Amino acid sequence: MLALRLYDFVLWIHVAAVVIAFGAPFIYPIILARVTNANPEALPGLLNAMTHAGRTLITVAYVIVFLAGAYLASDAGLWSEHWVSGSLIILILLVGLSHGLAMPTEKKLSAIATDELAKRSGGGPMTFSAEYEKGYRKLNAVSLLSNVLVLIALLLMIVQPS
Repeated sequence: MLALRLYDFVLWIHVAAVVIAFGAPFIYPIILARVTNANPEALPGLLNAMTHAGRTLITVAYVIVFLAGAYLASDAGLWSEHWVSGSLIILILLVGLSHGLAMPTEKKLSAIATDELAKRSGGGPMTFSAEYEKGYRKLNAVSLLSNVLVLIALLLMIVQPS
């Protein structure tokens, strides 16, 4: 017989939400680079899909990460632990980076790519404008920072330093 405490169930929900919230965005830079080089015509759709995923599934997962984490910290009396407050600050930063920088940049890049692909002449390799490249670098920088923050939060959660 499987005996499952509420705490353990909420812990599972918390970890599952972390995987959902941060798993796909962790590999976005690799996917974006591959599509840019191999199939630039797919960029508008890919960028739109990334934005849509961010606004729907990923945002819901952020909320679940917070609510489940708050329950776990409250149930175990961990709010005074630095690794809990540090992880909470990281979650807030990640939500801000996602909604304040990543998604608006994805939306802008999708529009630029759509426009520039429509104006493309010839069948050679696609060269995007300086404006697109600047946005692309910004998105990659935000992704890199976000990924580093996720790894730091994971370290804090697993090691739980005093």
